[in-house]
Amino acid sequence: MPVFISHRKADTLIALTISLSFALEGVKNYIDELDEEIQRTDDITSLIMKRVNECSHMMVIVSGNTQGSWWVPFEIGVASRADRRITTYKSEDKITLPEFLKKWPILKNNIDLKKFIKLYKQDIAVPIMEGRTFTKAAYSISEAGVFHSELKRLIGQR
Repeated sequence: MPVFISHRKADTLIALTISLSFALEGVKNYIDELDEEIQRTDDITSLIMKRVNECSHMMVIVSGNTQGSWWVPFEIGVASRADRRITTYKSEDKITLPEFLKKWPILKNNIDLKKFIKLYKQDIAVPIMEGRTFTKAAYSISEAGVFHSELKRLIGQR
C-alpha cells in the first residue's frame, strides 16, 4: 500500500522531492498535487480521508510553514485512528515539533529516508482472501507500533 505524503502547500517542493525518492525506489506514494480528483471535488474532506485510508504509511513533512496548517493535523488524526505507520520528515533543524509528533519516528535527512524506505519494503501488506474476495491485509511487521520502534532504532531515536 502507498505512503501518504502529508504537507502544507508551501512545502510542495520538499514533498515532491520525497515522492520522487520513493518512486525511484519502487515505493508507491500519494501526494495530493498529483491527484486529479482532488482538484475537482466539492468534498475534499471525504476524499482526503479515503486517500489516507488507502495508504498503509504516512510521511508528514514538517517545516516552518507547517504551523498554522489545518490539513496536516487533520490528516495525522485520520492516519492515527486507522493505525497507520506515521513518520515525520523534519526539513529544518530549528523546528520545534509539537509533542504529539514525538511519538513517532522523526527523519532528518536522506540517510534516514533511505532507512525508512528499507523498512517500508520489509513491511509489505499481504492481502488476505476470505472466500472469493480480499477483505483485509496482513503486514509482515505485525503492527504499527513495531514498525515505529524498529524505525526509531534504525535512525538512532529514543
